[in-house]
Amino acid sequence: MLLPFVTAPKPAVVRKIGTPASGIIEVEQRGGLTVGESATVSELLALEDSAFVKGAQIADAIAKEEQISLSEAYGIIESAISGRALEEQAQAIRLRHAGQIEQVARVFAAAGQRNMEASVTAIIRSRLQRPEWSMDDTRKMDRVLFNGLWQLVLEEQAAEDLQVEPVTEEELGKPRAAAGKGRKPNG
Repeated sequence: MLLPFVTAPKPAVVRKIGTPASGIIEVEQRGGLTVGESATVSELLALEDSAFVKGAQIADAIAKEEQISLSEAYGIIESAISGRALEEQAQAIRLRHAGQIEQVARVFAAAGQRNMEASVTAIIRSRLQRPEWSMDDTRKMDRVLFNGLWQLVLEEQAAEDLQVEPVTEEELGKPRAAAGKGRKPNG
């Protein structure tokens, strides 16, 4: 069933992904992920351990041992993982807890990989009509196809983040009311 659009959505563009060596597939580029695709990603990741929770647990242990706030400890972990420079005191804390921080870095890296795999799996299930496609199937894919589909996911997510231009009065077919004028008080 179609919605009664004032302005119809842009038609999807077919995109070819792959090489002759990997095989080439055609996938629709729609300008964003669908609700179902986003839900599939969430469902696929729901059973996974949370990288944030693991980071918070280790930050809590560091905060207690170092007698600093939880947010300071988590900030040290984030900075260490991202490679940002730390102040001398924070650097000393980082070095004392290098093993724990490395553990969080591995969890974050694994979570990032799982997110990529879940996103590519969701696109394959939805746009290539392969509802039974699994994360394990995605892990067995040729790297060129995987990277191409992941790039599509990133572009679709970026397109969702673009500012939407407001609908013009002409598009709506009626003039807009002036802000703050002509309103009745509510009380």
